[in-house]
Amino acid sequence: MRIFLSILVGFMFTTHIIAWTTWDNKSVPVLAAPANPVICSTSTQLYMALRTQQPGRAVVLKDGTYNIASIEPLRIDSPRVSIRGMSGNPTAIVLVGKGFENCDDVEEEMLQLYGTDVLLADFTISECRCNCVKFQSGANNNTVFHNVHFLNVGERMIKHPNVPFSESCTLRHCHFENTKIPSASRCGSNSLDQDGNYIAGIDIMYGRNWVIHDNVFLNIKGSSGGGRGAIFLWGMSENMVSERNTIAGCDRSICYGNPGGSYVIGGIIRNNFINRGAGQAMEICQSSNIQTFNNTVYSTVPTYSLAISYYQPGGGNEFKNNIVFGNLYRNGGAVVDTARNLIRTTMQNWFISPATNDLHLNAFATAAVNSGLANLVTDDWNGHCRAATDALTDIGADEYNSVVVQCPGPAIETNSDMSAGNIKITAMPNPFNSAVTITVEDVNGQQAVKRENARIDIFTIHGKHVQSLPVARPALGGLSASFIWDASAQPSGAYIIRVIIEEKILVKQIIFMK
Repeated sequence: MRIFLSILVGFMFTTHIIAWTTWDNKSVPVLAAPANPVICSTSTQLYMALRTQQPGRAVVLKDGTYNIASIEPLRIDSPRVSIRGMSGNPTAIVLVGKGFENCDDVEEEMLQLYGTDVLLADFTISECRCNCVKFQSGANNNTVFHNVHFLNVGERMIKHPNVPFSESCTLRHCHFENTKIPSASRCGSNSLDQDGNYIAGIDIMYGRNWVIHDNVFLNIKGSSGGGRGAIFLWGMSENMVSERNTIAGCDRSICYGNPGGSYVIGGIIRNNFINRGAGQAMEICQSSNIQTFNNTVYSTVPTYSLAISYYQPGGGNEFKNNIVFGNLYRNGGAVVDTARNLIRTTMQNWFISPATNDLHLNAFATAAVNSGLANLVTDDWNGHCRAATDALTDIGADEYNSVVVQCPGPAIETNSDMSAGNIKITAMPNPFNSAVTITVEDVNGQQAVKRENARIDIFTIHGKHVQSLPVARPALGGLSASFIWDASAQPSGAYIIRVIIEEKILVKQIIFMK
């Protein structure tokens, strides 16, 4: 029987892409539109697009639900292949597997990666019993997960086993969440898998030079509180960075190394918000040269003895400038440098709203403000430049009253044009009364600036979000695009313009004078 498929190939990818805001209220950069995409609207089309894949193929998914239970695992075995959502709304494009509780395929794998330079972006993968995305062959270098949502995965949302090293991979602006908890007597391939605690967020062995930033991890739990790490890095991984993530309600939050004997050599854990779940907020096992700086760990049970746990650590570990509601415990191994932390075993009213996982400092956190060691970090959980606030570093992930200034970068001047690479932002007039015209342009004449690729936000000088400017089409075309902000409803004062265009971030200060 011959099957005719309606896959659109080579049409311009012109559907408007929204600028997505994450669960913890961060703006996600909009990616540039791919060239010659294969556009799919059914599971069969997706399957055929990957079955016939070639290097560089861009598979674009229209909004909808894609049940792939009967066709998984889907394989990516060519370099530079991408799968991405068309609308930019990851919750509108959902791949569904065989189910969190399914017993028909307890080793289920939905996506298998064999290629390099793979991009997954702007869609949701859900309902998988075992490994949602698995690095299959090793050396899957430069893989990028961008604004991907993982929902209800029974074992590992991303798994990199002990295959050859994969280097320079990035997880950014992704969402990892379970709304289900495994049964204590669930079906499984062995006793380890059957007790309901063999569950984690990302589980990476043999990773090298990865960056895991600006992600959200929620409620990754085992049947009795023994789930593995939301971020679980081990298996001789090297130089792994975890920064600016939000982690809440997970049995373990960030784990470098494994008590069973496997380690991480070199890494950074910084500027993370952690609302501790049942177990450790951070677990450093048999690992060395891990720099743990400026994190905030909150808990309603601040007397917990293992909030921060070092198990047989190697040398060179540092734990500095952190706020921890709970205790730090070291079981043997080398001494850890623990200078300048705030370790509290009684409740303190230091945060904006712990109940909603907003761990920004409030006015009562005087013990943290301007009390940290200098030169350990440059930005904070928001990505705001700490030095733009004052010359002194705060303890914890948030720099109190920080402003929307990216680090590193030039100082903001009210009458200057700000640029990043070939992209430039201007605001005229400045100062202004009521309305200001904001122009984004390519000063080198290399790349058209399209409205659908840009996001513009206005903030007060203290970092409070005021407004997102509409980026509705049509674009002006050519090498520039302009946007008008009507500030007539706002009070006079200084404001910050932030432009995110693809991976570039630009900021500019403007003055509103009524």
